[in-house]
Amino acid sequence: MLCTLNLSDVVSVCDSGYRYLPAGSTEESCTSWLTLEQDEFVLGPGQEKVVKARFKSEGGYTKASARACVLVNSRPVEEQLSDGAMRVRVRYAINFLYRNPMIPGVVALHAQKLEMHQQGPFWALKFQNQGNVDRIVRSHAKLLDSRGQVVYTAQSESARGFIPNQCKSMRFPRPDVPPGTYQMVVLSETDEGERFGVTQEVVWDE
Repeated sequence: MLCTLNLSDVVSVCDSGYRYLPAGSTEESCTSWLTLEQDEFVLGPGQEKVVKARFKSEGGYTKASARACVLVNSRPVEEQLSDGAMRVRVRYAINFLYRNPMIPGVVALHAQKLEMHQQGPFWALKFQNQGNVDRIVRSHAKLLDSRGQVVYTAQSESARGFIPNQCKSMRFPRPDVPPGTYQMVVLSETDEGERFGVTQEVVWDE
């Protein structure tokens, strides 16, 4: 397997996900801070390879965050394949995210859409990071009935990382509650301790 490593910029578009752009083409690029020990090598069956990367931040950087990506592309060494063998190319990305300790970032997590998968094992709330720094987020949800009693409480299935402008859904286990109108309260906390809340009236109708 021939493996090549290429530096790239990375941004996120809410509706379509990650986009990988030429290195150094975005304002938040830090590809120039990243040096790879090796950018091409061959792996035989069962072999592993460790490639060292050096990340050195630039002095005087004035933005709250920066991003870079290593794109790993692999393809068969064709002369090693027998006739009729399947040739598979694999590509994946390794993102590098930098938070500037000298510049406070703008943290703004906005709820975008409530996804009520009433026939599925979960429901979800879609958020967008409208700030300028990445965060890892975990959420806690409650449902209150018409008397203000908590009838459902659950943690999100997992913590999720958000880079600026990225949209992701926080998923929660399906509530075992009777049909009716409830007040949904979702509290979210980042890995830096910032907290956000959203409340909305929802109708649960099985």
